[in-house]
Amino acid sequence: LEAPRSEAELREYCSSVPGPKMANMLANGVTPALPPAELQAIGFSLSAYPLDLLNASIRAYERTLSAIAEGKPVSEEDDLPFERTQDVVGFPEYWKEEKQYGLERKDPQE
Repeated sequence: LEAPRSEAELREYCSSVPGPKMANMLANGVTPALPPAELQAIGFSLSAYPLDLLNASIRAYERTLSAIAEGKPVSEEDDLPFERTQDVVGFPEYWKEEKQYGLERKDPQE
């Protein structure tokens, strides 16, 4: 079902089509954006929100680049402690693998 335009259309689809169903919730699309729990109650087994994270990251890029261009500090909202950044991108796992293969490194935090 391409771009249902109402919650009633979503419900009708789920009740009339057998098997697992996925809801693709496009930000600012024509389909009403419903929360995952509501989509599950209607009959969807999976819901995706592909543009929400992309849009949020674009806004953060724009805010940060504007601050840099204006010589201002990055907002606390968009800033992360360096340790958190390392965790998110997987540095602790890399460091464990280095040790596993005998590649000792000096921790920059020491």
